[in-house]
Amino acid sequence: MKKLFLFFIFVIIASGTDKYDCSKRYCKQMTSCAEAMHYLKACGMDKFDRDGDGIPCENVCGKGKKAKR
Repeated sequence: MKKLFLFFIFVIIASGTDKYDCSKRYCKQMTSCAEAMHYLKACGMDKFDRDGDGIPCENVCGKGKKAKR
């Protein structure tokens, strides 16, 4: 019974830790600036920030729009 309980706790924690994965490859696939920021920071997709200003996917985040961190 303890093992089953611990398994369910693990599943709940694991499912809620990351909202996005790292499977997308292009900015046009991003649905939000927060998702684009996740790909830049957590997935190491430096190509999403071509000009190196810290704002990924200018088409999604745009100049002056920052993702909530």
